Amino acid sequence: MKYSQILQTVAVIIRNQILGGNLISFSLIRNPRQMVNYVLECLFLYKTLNSKRGIPQRNVFEVLPAENIEAITLGSLKFGTWFWSTPSYTADIVSLCLICQIVKPKITFEVGTYKGYTAYHFALNSPADAKVYTLDLPKGEKITPKLKTTAIDDIHIVDSNSTPEQYHFDSTCVASKITCLFSDSATFDYSTFHGLVDFFFIDGAHSYEYVCSDTLNAFKCCHPGSVIAWHDFGRVGVNGVSKWILELSKENEIYSIPGGSLAFMIIK
Repeated sequence: MKYSQILQTVAVIIRNQILGGNLISFSLIRNPRQMVNYVLECLFLYKTLNSKRGIPQRNVFEVLPAENIEAITLGSLKFGTWFWSTPSYTADIVSLCLICQIVKPKITFEVGTYKGYTAYHFALNSPADAKVYTLDLPKGEKITPKLKTTAIDDIHIVDSNSTPEQYHFDSTCVASKITCLFSDSATFDYSTFHGLVDFFFIDGAHSYEYVCSDTLNAFKCCHPGSVIAWHDFGRVGVNGVSKWILELSKENEIYSIPGGSLAFMIIK
């Protein structure tokens, strides 16, 4: 991690503590990580409850035609991924499942596999003959991303590279629907998928540069009626995501789900 990144990260943490902190937050002083998370969630909820996110807040079923959807399928909860003490992640995974149930994508493309929890849910909630392609950085290699990354991205890169190549969908009934791809998303050749993707999910690096690059590639891969979704919109500390989406929303109808960090749009 570059020295300038460390200073920038520390400055953001101090700013957030001033803006989102309160007296009760200092009771967590012995657990700095929990204190930071508490402050971030306070700022996140403040924007959500006061409609200060910059784009309209709508549930997935209010935007997409969901008349015939009766249920979604959640995978094994033993992994605990996205079911944390902060409920916004639960809202996100439920909304992602709803998108799949409504759109019924034959081809889903994801940027940012990590441990495969979202890919697992895409496969669970898509048609039996659907294919899920999920792209992540190569394992076991020293990676130098082509574009700028955030400090959190760098931590995730190290963490992902140091863990065995095992995913939450391994040995499940939908594992055969999922294909793992390995490359830097900024240099990956998407030409095979141009115009074919029904649902494109962006949850890779969170810098403005990467979110912009991933989105422009998503536009090439999608077609009218396709859905593009981004994770971590509105979360303080990953402002590259929010900055890009707010710019994009000036010329496109983009929605954020209430109480969650998922933003989505329908390709016209």
